[in-house]
Amino acid sequence: MPKILDRLREDHKNMARLFDLIGRELKVFKTGEHPDYELVKKIVDYCLDYPGQIHHPLEDLVFRKLKARDPNAGRIVGDLDREHAKLDAFTRRFSAALANVLEDELLPRDWFLEVANDFLGFSRRHMQMEEVLFFPALRKHLTPADWTDAEAAARREIGWTAGADAPMPLEAAYREIMAWGKAAPDRAEAAGA
Repeated sequence: MPKILDRLREDHKNMARLFDLIGRELKVFKTGEHPDYELVKKIVDYCLDYPGQIHHPLEDLVFRKLKARDPNAGRIVGDLDREHAKLDAFTRRFSAALANVLEDELLPRDWFLEVANDFLGFSRRHMQMEEVLFFPALRKHLTPADWTDAEAAARREIGWTAGADAPMPLEAAYREIMAWGKAAPDRAEAAGA
C-alpha cells in the first residue's frame, strides 16, 4: 500500500482511539461526575492541530491527483474542502464549549453533550466516508508515479516524510494523550454508565 495511504489510515485509527477517550469522558459527564476535562482539552487541541497541519494537506495532495486521473471519482467522493471546513467548525465549536466549561461557566449539560456529540458524530461519519469512498478510489485510480509525486509534494509542501524512521509530527502529543487516557481509571464503567 502507498505510504501516504498507510499514514492516512493510521491517522484514522489514531483519531478513532481519541474519539473513544472523549466518549468515555462524556459517559462520566452524563452521570453528573466530573470527567477529565484536561484530557479532553488535550485531545481537542490535537484535533485542531494535527488534521490541519498534516492529515488534510496529505489528503488534499492525493485528492487533486485523483480528480486529475478520474474527475468522476472526484465527484463521487464529494467536496473534501467543504467537509474539512465543516469538521474544523465542529472542532472549534466543541473547543469553545469546553473552554467555557473549564472557565466554570454554567452551561446546560444537554447543550454541552449535544456540541460534543455533534463533533464526534460528524468526525466519525467523515472518516467513514473517506474509508468507504475516498481511499478505495485512490487505490483504484492512482498510479505508482502519482504516489511518488504525491510523496515528493508532501515533503516540499508540508514537510512530511514517509518511512518507519520518519517521526510523525505531533506523535509525542498523541502518545502522551494515549498514555494519560490509559492511566486514567475507567470511571464510566465504575459509575455504571
